[in-house]
Amino acid sequence: MLIADDFGLGRDHDRVILDLLERGKIDGTSVMVDGDIDPLDIERLRQLRERGAAIGLHLNLTHDFSGRHFHRPVGDLLRLCLTGRLPQQAQGAFHRQAETFHATFGFLPDYYDGHQHCHCFPGLDRIAATLPREDRVWMRVPLPRTWAGRMLNMRAGGPKTVLVMILAHLAARTFRRAGWETNSDFSGFLPLDRPDAVARWLPRLLSARAADTLMMVHPGSADDRSQCPGHAPQSRVVEAEILSLQA
Repeated sequence: MLIADDFGLGRDHDRVILDLLERGKIDGTSVMVDGDIDPLDIERLRQLRERGAAIGLHLNLTHDFSGRHFHRPVGDLLRLCLTGRLPQQAQGAFHRQAETFHATFGFLPDYYDGHQHCHCFPGLDRIAATLPREDRVWMRVPLPRTWAGRMLNMRAGGPKTVLVMILAHLAARTFRRAGWETNSDFSGFLPLDRPDAVARWLPRLLSARAADTLMMVHPGSADDRSQCPGHAPQSRVVEAEILSLQA
């Protein structure tokens, strides 16, 4: 299963994801509801969901869209979580985003994940486990099932991948105790600020995945500067690899 992150991060970026969804090259996308999303694109997502695409909520506490809502750089947010000093306004952010998603689309998310995996941070995982859901709604856990998969993703994604996997392992126990379904396998750690590394590792990650692997990808437009700073140059590489390997 190929899932595109970060829908809502930029208009051109969104339209690349929509194009891949409509051509059946990817299986779903998760939406950052605080972003400036074109109403026509929202309607296209609704129609794609009726055709079987998975539309999830990309929980966000680290990317600032407007300054109206709580956000912190990912390192600062993790320190707050590890020390138990998460501000009160952050504790209700996930539920506010779920309510916004439901009001925008008219249905609850098919799944939940987190921008920079924030839903797996200590304390935030317990909040994520209380989000509204219907039957078959699941939570993304960024943890490869096998040691071979973990080693491959660590080589592709770099040292920070180890920390994410540790947090994901702990968060998975929280989600499962709360009755959530989770993905059984995962892949897609990449250094998005290094196009050469993306071009080297993405084909290997795609080729090595098992049939039930959830693959996180970041397709988008290299011309959309509203994407994460430093990430834009890799976007066309990601799209090209998806198209070539899924043809």
